[in-house]
Amino acid sequence: MKKKYLLFFMAVYAITSFGQVPIITTIVDGDCSGGNPKLLEIYADGMVDFSLYSLENQINAGTTFGNTQDLSGFGIVTDGFVYVTTAGSAASISTEFPSLVSANIITSGTMNVNGNDRVKIILNSSGATVDQYGVDDTDGTGTTWENADSYAKRVDGTGPDAGFTEVNWTIPGVRSLNNLGTCQGGTDTFETLISGIGTYSTTASTTPTINVGGAVSGLDYFEANGPSTEDTFTVSGTNLTADLTVAAPMNFEISLTTGTGFGSSAAITPTTGTVATTTVFVRLVTGLTSNSYMGDATASSAGATNQTVPLSGTVSPADPQFTINGFIDDFTYFEGADPSAEDSFNVEGLFLTDDITITAPANFEVSLTSGTGFGSSVAITPNMGTVNSIEVFVRMISGLTANTYAGDITISSAGAIDQTIGLTGTVSPIAVCANVGDIIITEIMQNPVSDGDDPNGEYFELYNTTASPIDIASWTIKDDDGINDLHVIANSLIIPANGYIVIGDPNGSITLDYAYSARDIFLGNGTDGLIIECNSTVIDQVIWDNGATFPDPTGASMELSVNDLNSIANDDGANWTEAITAFGSGDLGTPGDVNDNASTLSVDSFDQPTDNFAISPNPTNTGFVNITTKSSTSVNISVFDLLGKQVISKTLSDTRLNVSYLNTGIYIIRLDQNGTSITKKLVIE
Repeated sequence: MKKKYLLFFMAVYAITSFGQVPIITTIVDGDCSGGNPKLLEIYADGMVDFSLYSLENQINAGTTFGNTQDLSGFGIVTDGFVYVTTAGSAASISTEFPSLVSANIITSGTMNVNGNDRVKIILNSSGATVDQYGVDDTDGTGTTWENADSYAKRVDGTGPDAGFTEVNWTIPGVRSLNNLGTCQGGTDTFETLISGIGTYSTTASTTPTINVGGAVSGLDYFEANGPSTEDTFTVSGTNLTADLTVAAPMNFEISLTTGTGFGSSAAITPTTGTVATTTVFVRLVTGLTSNSYMGDATASSAGATNQTVPLSGTVSPADPQFTINGFIDDFTYFEGADPSAEDSFNVEGLFLTDDITITAPANFEVSLTSGTGFGSSVAITPNMGTVNSIEVFVRMISGLTANTYAGDITISSAGAIDQTIGLTGTVSPIAVCANVGDIIITEIMQNPVSDGDDPNGEYFELYNTTASPIDIASWTIKDDDGINDLHVIANSLIIPANGYIVIGDPNGSITLDYAYSARDIFLGNGTDGLIIECNSTVIDQVIWDNGATFPDPTGASMELSVNDLNSIANDDGANWTEAITAFGSGDLGTPGDVNDNASTLSVDSFDQPTDNFAISPNPTNTGFVNITTKSSTSVNISVFDLLGKQVISKTLSDTRLNVSYLNTGIYIIRLDQNGTSITKKLVIE
C-alpha cells in the first residue's frame, strides 16, 4: 500500500514539475443579467492532453466537490488557453469578451457557480487535485477571495496549486464589475475592465505591482449622526520593495480594522515583496454637512504604478421623516360576517417633532393592537424624535353592505412628507347554496402552452346538472389545501339550467364567463385539486394525480366523459380524457361546450334489447315520461340532444321524469342502474 501511495505522488509530481499540466488562470462572475457571463480560463502549460482531466465544483457551504465536467473536449493543447462557460452566458460572452469568438470553449453546468463557490481541476486517474480556486468546504461570502460580481487572476509564474493558495491570486474584491460592462450601458467591456484575458505568463514578473478592488458607493448618514457605516475594498501587491500605503481622500477615512483605527492613511508592510489580499475599511468622516461627497482612495508603493478606488457617499439633512414597510392585501367578508380579517404594515421615524398620525379612510379602521382598539385613527408618540418599528393593524369595518370599497390610509407628522397606502375591500352578498353535485367540474386546462407560461390560459368549466339556473355569487374557488389558492366569486354569476360557464386566469386568450384576480388560482400541472364550495359546503371537487389515473396533458384540457356528468363520477380519473378539438391560439379543449367524448353516444347504440327498463309514453307531449325497471333502486338519468349536449342529468328515485322544459324534437336518453345501462330515443312532441 505504501508503494502505491508513493507512486501516486511521484506521478503527480512528474506531471506538475515538468509542465504538461492545466492551470486555472482567471475566473469571472459577471454582472450582466442573470449574473452572466460565468467564465473560467485554463492555461495549458506545455502539451496538455485534456482527456486526462475533469473540472468539479463545490457550491455554497457544501463539503463535497461534484458536478464533474470531462475536459476531453478541449483535445490536446500546447501552451495555450481554453475556457469553460455556461449556456446562459453565450450572449454576454460574445459582447463582453469579444476576443473569445473563436476560442476553444466548453459550455458546462459545472460553471454555474457564484463568487462564493469553489472550482478545481482533477486528474481522472487518481482524483487528485491539480489546481483549485477557493478554500475547501468554505462558503466564500465575506472572505477576501470572494469574487461575486467580480473576478480573480492568477499571479504570473505561480501555479498550479494542489490546494487553493490565495497569495497567488490578484482578487479585486466583490462588486468590482458591479453596474459595469457594455451590458449595463458602459463603454468598456469586461475584458477591458479586467485588463484582458489570455495574459497569464509562466514567467514570474519582477515589476512592483499593486491591485485594488472596485468602487465603494452608498456611504451615508444624517447630519450630526456621523460617521457613516463602513464599507470595504481590497488591496494587494507583488514584488514590492516598500510599504503599500493607502491614502483616503478628503471627507473619508480608512482603517485596516473594522470599527477602530480610522484615519487618513494606512500602511501595509509586504512579506518577501508580497501583500496578500487585504481588506480596507472605509467610511465618511463625522461632522459633515448635508451634501454629496466623492473622491479616490490611492494605493501606492515605491516603483509601482499608483492604483485608485473611487469612493462616494451622501450626508442627508436631519429633517423629520418616517418610512412605512409592508403591503396590504385586499379585504373581504360576507354580509353579516364582519369585520374583515386584519392586515398590517410597519412605520418608523427619525428626527420627529410631533406624533405620527395614521388616519383610515371611510369604511376602514386602524389599531396599534391586534384584535382590539380599532378606530378611525391612531397616534404614535416618538421617543426623543425616534419611533422604532411599530406594527399598525388595518381592517374593513363592520356593517357594510355588499359592494366594493377603496380609500387611502394617510400617515403624517409635522415637518414630514405625508405618505399613503391604498386599501381595497369587497363585501360579498350572502351566498345562496345549491345541493351537492348540482354544479360540477367538467373540464380543466391545467397546462396550456399557446398563451405562454402558466397560469396564462388556465381555465376550468362548470356545468349545471339541474333544470334551473343557479347563481354562484359568493361561492369559493380553492385548491385542495385551501391555503395557497383561494378566490371568492365577487358578483352574480349565473350558470344556466343544464348549461356551462368557463372560469379562468385573465391573462389568457380564451373568452371567459368569469376571471378570477390574476394569480389567485394556480392549476398545478402535476398533482393538484380544484374545489367549488358554498358556505363551507363542498359542492364539487376534482383532485388530479400527475397522470396516475387522470390524464396528464400538455396543451390540452382534461375533459369529463359526457356519460359521467355527476359529482361522484368526476372523482374517478378513468372518466376523464384528453381534449382533441383545437380552439383559440391552438390549445385543445371545448371550453363552454360539450366535451369531445360526446361522440361516445352514437345512434348505433339506440334501442338495445333489454327487459330491465321501460319508458312511456314515448313519444310524449305530456311534459313527463314514466320510467319503470325491474329493480327498486334509483336510476341515473342522462338526456342529450342530437348535438351531444347534455340537457338533463339526475338520479331518479321514483318513476316520473319531468321533461316539460325540453323543446320539441328527438333526444337520447341513457339509463344506468345496478351496473346495467341502456340508451334509447326519446321523442318530445
